[in-house]
Amino acid sequence: MLYCPKCGTPISATDTFCGNCGQKLTPQATASQETSTPQPEPTPTAPTQTKPARRTGHHTGNGKRKWLIAVLVVIVILGGLYAWGNSNYSKQKQVNSMITTLQKRDQTGAVKFLTTTDPSLSINAKGLAPFMTYLDQDKQYLANIKNDLLTTDQTSDGTFKLVKDGHEALIFPKYKLETIAMYPTVTTNIDQATISLNGLNVATANNTNYSYKAGPLFPGRYTFKLGGSADNSKSVTKNLVSAQAKSIKIDLSTPNDDADSDTPVTATQATNSSSASASSSSESSDVDSEDSGDNNHGLFEEEYSGDEQYGIDEIADDYGFDYDDYTYIVSWPHQDVLQVKAYDKDTHQYDETYRYDQIHDISSSLDESTGKFEE
Repeated sequence: MLYCPKCGTPISATDTFCGNCGQKLTPQATASQETSTPQPEPTPTAPTQTKPARRTGHHTGNGKRKWLIAVLVVIVILGGLYAWGNSNYSKQKQVNSMITTLQKRDQTGAVKFLTTTDPSLSINAKGLAPFMTYLDQDKQYLANIKNDLLTTDQTSDGTFKLVKDGHEALIFPKYKLETIAMYPTVTTNIDQATISLNGLNVATANNTNYSYKAGPLFPGRYTFKLGGSADNSKSVTKNLVSAQAKSIKIDLSTPNDDADSDTPVTATQATNSSSASASSSSESSDVDSEDSGDNNHGLFEEEYSGDEQYGIDEIADDYGFDYDDYTYIVSWPHQDVLQVKAYDKDTHQYDETYRYDQIHDISSSLDESTGKFEE
């Protein structure tokens, strides 16, 4: 059986054209169709599904999103750590920690944050004792230096300043408290007398015009004492806590017995003489009278020495004022009782009269209305 190669209609070997579709038949085409049989169409199978290209893009987007989230998490963590460090290592926190250590009188702890540019000054716990003694005497000092350090990085008296010394946690500035060193000069006119500093002998005079340069000393309260016979014994207590006192002169000279001596009158002698005159003018009262016409407004605290200076310091401490704001006239109305008249250092106006009882360590002030001293 022959079939049309185009439409598959049965044809005969002599047909020239297909009677169904009109296809021209050739002998070769006709012969090739004799043995061919129609093949059944293959059964369609479900095509294998492949993931669209857009799904590949979807996974790429998920990966980028994960990286973005991870980066954001790291940024948040680092930001939190920086904020924490900036708070805990801030200048204010470090200054507060320093002040707290000093308030506790922790000399060993204070050594850790104290420094100096003076290579001769050794900062150790023992050397800080005079400074702690001064802090006991001046209750306001720590509050003042804290305010100064946070405002200007240095104290108004020129003694301390904040300096950067390395870093905390690699990036936050670490601060230390830098101090100056004190170099007081001690003089005396007593040959062979010993000079002691806070109870420690530091020098012996070898002539009647002897000078000794002490230091370096850490800022603080120091008592310089002249040793020898009772007649030649003299002591001076000074607060060396300001740049102005760095090279202060301490006079441990004693007056000569010769009445015609040219030795100048000491601060204590001058004020006692003035007070004695005032006292004698008012025999009805043991309180020195106030002479409004008197131009003597006394001396500054640092110009006194020994018991007079100590008494002024105790009165200032008990009544909460800065002794540098006044000048003073002192007298001894009773044995072991120091009387102090205070005058404003700028206006020279009389302010108040105080007494300090050395035996009982009691300060009192004069009640002008009753004429009595009250604690």
